[in-house]
Amino acid sequence: MVRSFLSSRKNHQMLYGQESHRDVNAAATTAQALLANAVRRRQARTLRHEGRHSRLTERDIWLLEVLARMRFLTTRQVAKLAFRGSRWAAQKRLRKLLDAGMVRVWVRDLAKDNVYALARRGAGILTNSDGQHGATVPRGLDGNLDHVLAINQVRISIALGLDAAGGELVWWRSDWELRGRLKRRFRSSLVPDALFMVRWDGTDQAFALEVDNQSRSPRTFLGKLVAYASLILRGRDLYGVADFLALVVVSDGRWIERYLEAVEQTRMGGRVWFVTLEALGDAGGEAPVWRTLDREGYSLRMVASLLYGREGSKFKTPSVGGTYATTQSTEIPV
Repeated sequence: MVRSFLSSRKNHQMLYGQESHRDVNAAATTAQALLANAVRRRQARTLRHEGRHSRLTERDIWLLEVLARMRFLTTRQVAKLAFRGSRWAAQKRLRKLLDAGMVRVWVRDLAKDNVYALARRGAGILTNSDGQHGATVPRGLDGNLDHVLAINQVRISIALGLDAAGGELVWWRSDWELRGRLKRRFRSSLVPDALFMVRWDGTDQAFALEVDNQSRSPRTFLGKLVAYASLILRGRDLYGVADFLALVVVSDGRWIERYLEAVEQTRMGGRVWFVTLEALGDAGGEAPVWRTLDREGYSLRMVASLLYGREGSKFKTPSVGGTYATTQSTEIPV
């Protein structure tokens, strides 16, 4: 069974990758003076109540770190990350963080999970890689919230799957990070939903992620696949990352066949892989659920091993010269 992310410093790095430089213990010490009090009695889900003193724990600090990076998380996602799937435990702790003014909460529908984000007080106790206090706080719910939550769900599934399979998430950049200073630096017109690096037994592989949560038209999404094909066939990098593989997660499995036809036409077989959001959530990021032209299931590690048409591979992928591990740094430029 995968342990709680909060059980060790190693677990702190699984979701962020090795790039995280924040000092969790120092942040926890700073935070104690900012804690508000909490009460046990039943309250409205979105209202704060100051009452009895509550101590900020290392896990609380970690949750604030997660919210700073992922922007929005549901109760179910928090439970899966930090409470071994226990919604009751997650709700109890999130209630205390809400009363402490560390997080914000929105109730979209009584039948749906609450959505949580970092509050200003919570942001104030975090330090960034430059040692400065503060983190970006959303002003309100994202206009494309379902898409953001879907990206985060994929990230959680991949992180947990890698942990169980002995892999490592080296770094991860979601589209809201790529659209910032990285886009200004590289002036890229193609912005993936995420760009990340995975390591198995000392070998690195970069992936570009696209999540089709029925928020864009099929024509627009197919156009993005063509843009990936153009980069791959011309041997161009993406935000300084070369020889990447494209992963496409769809909410409706019926679209996979149509997208596979586009992949076949653009000669990207073996470089673009598909899975449904449901299958990924049920089986995990390292399960053999990724499919391409042969329609068979592969694990993420198997997908990476097929990149260069190694012996036994069914796919002949376009050559772009060299491998990522020998031609690029494993740290994305920032």
